[in-house]
Parts: sequence; structure tokens; C-alpha cells
Amino acid sequence: MGKFKFYNRMNFIRFFIFLMLLFSLSCSPSYSKDIDMGMHFRDGDIRDFYFSISDYYRVPVRDVYVIRERYPFIIYEELPILFFIVREARVAPDLIVKYRRNGYSWFDIMIKFRLYPERVFERYIVTDGPPYGKAWGYHRKHQRRAIVYRDVDIIELSNIKFITDYYHEKPDVVVKAKKKHSRYIDVNREFYYKNKDKYYIKDKHRRF
Repeated sequence: MGKFKFYNRMNFIRFFIFLMLLFSLSCSPSYSKDIDMGMHFRDGDIRDFYFSISDYYRVPVRDVYVIRERYPFIIYEELPILFFIVREARVAPDLIVKYRRNGYSWFDIMIKFRLYPERVFERYIVTDGPPYGKAWGYHRKHQRRAIVYRDVDIIELSNIKFITDYYHEKPDVVVKAKKKHSRYIDVNREFYYKNKDKYYIKDKHRRF
């Protein structure tokens, strides 16, 4: 009888510990976000955008998701420039988020890590039209006067670079596609489905 009571007590203690662990995990912000991930990823266009960024920048898709959900002031289309800086500067994503929270522009952050936009984006600027052609042409003629890129410029160019390189397209083709869509999420969807039959992302890689 004593041995039976001992085992019952041990089972109760183990069960109690399990409940406490489950409760602590459910109260954790990061765990809560992971639970919500399945619901959030019902939006297939955002899901495909995340997976494309993950594959191109060689980061876990969960990292892409967590950055966007944990720091909502980082908009979807800022993810390509954020993970570009992370990859090239070899720093943690949270550091870049910290700079943004402290008021740094994307131009400031790039310069801080010696990633000069005129070099990074040189081959992605479509020079025969807006929005960068005129400014870039002026810059090429007046080398002493550097262009100070606005956030909107950096975001636009980083998405053009990302989609151009990832889908092996030409920059002007990507720019033309953007004119049909309001978001680069939709531009990514267009090129993904255009290439899905021959594309190298396997279904098993598109899961958490």
C-alpha cells in the first residue's frame, strides 16, 4: 500500500510540473506568436513572401515571421532591406530593429555598415524612367554629389534587387510588374507562380 501511494504521489507531482510548464509557455509572448502562426499563414501571399525572403537570404522562415510580428513598425516590404543588412554586415536582426526604433533611417544604417546604396543598387536602377532614372543620371554626371536616399527609395530598390536576383529576372521587368501591383508581396506572388513549375523551392521546405 505504501509503495502504491508513493507512485501515485510521484505521478501527481509530474502532472503538476507538466501543467506549470504548459502554463508558463502559454504566457510567453514568443510562444503565443508561434501558436498564432498557423492562423496568420492562411494569407498565402504573405506566406509566399516570407518563404521567398527566407530562401534568398538563407535565414529560417520563423526568423522572418518573428521579426515582423514582434516589431509591427517594421513593415512587410522593409524585410528585404533588413535581412540584406543582416546578411552583409553579419549582425543579428534585433540590432537593426534597435537602430530603426531609435530613429535611424535605412540610409543611415546602410552607411553605418559601409553598405553604400549607389554601389549596392547600381545595377537595379532603371535609368530610363522614374522614380530613380533622373536622379541616378545626375549622380553619374556629378560624382562629387552623392544621393541621399529616402526610406521609400531604399525600400523600393531593395525589393527590386531581391525579386530580380531571386527569380533571375531583369530589373526593368520587376519595375514593370510593380506598376500593376500596390505591394511587392503581390509582385513576388506573380513571379513565384510564373516559375512554380520549374522552381527550386520544394514543398517540404515550405513548412515550419
